[in-house]
Amino acid sequence: TASFSFISAQTPRMAASQPLPTSSATPAALLAHLSAALSAPNWYLHPSLPHLPVLLAPSLPQMPDVPLPVRLAAATARAAAPSRHLLSLSLPILFRLHSLSPSPLRPLFDRSFGSLLTHLSRFALTPLILRLFAHMHLHSPPAPTGVTYNILIRSLCRRADLPRALRYLSLMVLSGWHPDAYTFNSLIVGYSRTHQTDAARDLFDKMPLRGFPRDVVSYAAMIEGLCETGRIDEALDLFTKMELSDMHTYAVLVKGLCKAGRGEEALQMLQRMKKLGWRPSTCAYAAVIDLWCREQRVVEAEEMLEEMSDKGLVPSVVTCTAVVNRYCKEGRMSDAVRVFETMKLRWCKPNVWTYNALVWGFCKEGKVHNAMALLNRMRAHGVEPDVVTYNLLIRAQCVYGHIENAFRLLRLMEGDGLAADIYTYNALVDALCKNGRIDQACSLFDSLEGRGIKPNLVTFNSLIGGLCKCDQVDVAWSLLEKMVSAGCTPDTYTYSPFIEYLCKMKGSQEGLSFIDEMLKKSVKLTTINYTIVIDKLFKERNYGLATKIWGQMVSLGCNPDAVTYTTSMRAYCNEGRLIEAKNVVSEMNRSAVTVDTIAYNTLMDGHASIGQTDCAVSILKHMKNVASMPNQFTYLILLRHLVQRRLAEGVPLYVAGLWKTTRLTDIFELFEIMKKNDIIPNTDTYSAILERFSEDGRSKEVTSLVSRMKDDNLSLNEDIYTALVMCLCKSRQYSDAWALLHSMIGCGFVPQLMSYQHLLCGLISEGQAHMAEEIFGNCRWEDYNPDEIVWKVIIDGLIRNGHSDICRDMVSKLEQRNCRPSNQTYAMLAEELSTRG
Repeated sequence: TASFSFISAQTPRMAASQPLPTSSATPAALLAHLSAALSAPNWYLHPSLPHLPVLLAPSLPQMPDVPLPVRLAAATARAAAPSRHLLSLSLPILFRLHSLSPSPLRPLFDRSFGSLLTHLSRFALTPLILRLFAHMHLHSPPAPTGVTYNILIRSLCRRADLPRALRYLSLMVLSGWHPDAYTFNSLIVGYSRTHQTDAARDLFDKMPLRGFPRDVVSYAAMIEGLCETGRIDEALDLFTKMELSDMHTYAVLVKGLCKAGRGEEALQMLQRMKKLGWRPSTCAYAAVIDLWCREQRVVEAEEMLEEMSDKGLVPSVVTCTAVVNRYCKEGRMSDAVRVFETMKLRWCKPNVWTYNALVWGFCKEGKVHNAMALLNRMRAHGVEPDVVTYNLLIRAQCVYGHIENAFRLLRLMEGDGLAADIYTYNALVDALCKNGRIDQACSLFDSLEGRGIKPNLVTFNSLIGGLCKCDQVDVAWSLLEKMVSAGCTPDTYTYSPFIEYLCKMKGSQEGLSFIDEMLKKSVKLTTINYTIVIDKLFKERNYGLATKIWGQMVSLGCNPDAVTYTTSMRAYCNEGRLIEAKNVVSEMNRSAVTVDTIAYNTLMDGHASIGQTDCAVSILKHMKNVASMPNQFTYLILLRHLVQRRLAEGVPLYVAGLWKTTRLTDIFELFEIMKKNDIIPNTDTYSAILERFSEDGRSKEVTSLVSRMKDDNLSLNEDIYTALVMCLCKSRQYSDAWALLHSMIGCGFVPQLMSYQHLLCGLISEGQAHMAEEIFGNCRWEDYNPDEIVWKVIIDGLIRNGHSDICRDMVSKLEQRNCRPSNQTYAMLAEELSTRG
């Protein structure tokens, strides 16, 4: 009692060295101040303590008759309520206040502890709830009550920590508290979230027998459990038995229906929510959006996203990223970027997964410069690229032949403190092998062990394939033995290079012998292995044996694929047996094998070779899907036969020189034949032809075709602009090339850095260095990654073409535009300058 009076009535002396906190101090600062005050030896003399309750909780009723520690506890609990962070700060303060208070005051902490417990439960801060429970249990009063136990059990059940929840249930009973409806509802949640749906249903059914009426919470918990385990029809049946339902139950059903792929029913449930006057939750919308994305209904998914925003809901970054990712997968990058840009307007900050989706999409479309530019944007918005980001970029640089840039990216990645993994090195090894740089590939492979990276199946296969193509079969065989001894099991791609080499160098019989050896060793063969030998047999015109091996392949469960079918189709076309070739296409359709561009091109070539040009052109009508879109080779086939028909009989026509021999009249004749077959030349048609003319620098023909495009009301796309710029550079028409680049930018396209490289190097070579520097200084380099500008334009362009004298000025101009390259790039630049200086 003496202590009680002392703490409540003592007027502390002012300490000049410790100023009182003011009303402008933040709750976090006030709690930190209180914590520091309580840790002092003579805490009860601290001058700020009487003022803190009002500062911490101005809305709390004044309680002058209540002891100061209790008032401080109540104010602390009230101040901490809005925030997870504040709650974690407040817990040790309440423990300290409770421990410092004399025994008669401790029961008065029941309201503060209860209030804090409610707030901790609201934020699902189970570890803090456990700490509070333990303190109350060990330092009572106040001791845990039935409500305390229920909150703890509910929190553990929500975390799917059912075993611990059941232990506390036993402790609750031993402490003299009886489970109630709240307890049953919590356990239904716990059993449901641990996928023990039958146990949850048993509890649900027993509730009325125990005298506990089932309420909305009971039904919602049970319905959620049924949905989570895929028992959606049972959930819907239970839903019909509810007298009253709430918004949460509807949201659970929407999510469950979406998970079961029943989107239309989910949409109907969503509409019912709206009719009842409820605003569907973010969770419900997110489930439908995710389903629409999975079902490739991305436009509807975006419309749903817009509806969310219109209703004042903030979509999560996961939901927005799903829409961005779906657009990227469909190749609709402008739509993906549009959604990405609007994310920030919805207060939804893109994360690394969002950026990675865009990087993947741009790389897939061959727009590596756009993907590279995202590195800058990520950092500018506080998002650091991860290993996935770099691996996507490195692989894309490798695929499109920019191996040096891939290695530069590796240095940049390591400079960012990220460790390259096996996927990184697989891309580099594979690119070096395909580029014929087998010695470098082997050297990189040998260095992996020192880097702590274990080669996998893909690594071995890439190197074995590269060695076989370079006729180093003995080395490849040794590598195969090393692969097996390392515990890496060979697959079909491992053996295919050996079969291909044997067929190429020694004929089909050697390939067949190798396959027989594989069968004796119980190696599982695949369609790919057989197709290599079948192709060689067809080329050797050994049709009987080819048919026999085909049958053997099918009997072993290896179904022919598009490549296998195309192999036989090519053989029939070479023999002029076009009916059989068409039958192959029919067989592919019956077997649900996609007839791809190569297959159609093969059939087209067969018709054109015997003068059936109209039939060849009509095949274009069947090339509709992504897998069979016309490409440069499609038009090359048609033009080759048109040109051959124009040339004198007996004049040889080689593919390599076809585009040099082709005239505009041949192109226009092809267009007329296409129109006669109801095929209108489109932008893709012009693009395929313009790119080839541009490669040969035939600027007059290119200009005429562009004029023809305009007459046909067709717009230039990014690829055509790029081809035109390259063509003008090859023709040394640099002023026209710059004007075209400027026009391209005006149309919203981002020129490739190679275009700038050719333009600037060309101008400097022509003695127009001043114009080159002026163009460089006025370009929109903000749209690119500064590192790649230096790599492609300055290092690979200016320095390696002998123009290192002006590269320093170019780098200075970049820096002035706030396009500062990384330290790793400066180091690369210094190395190149010292090497070539």
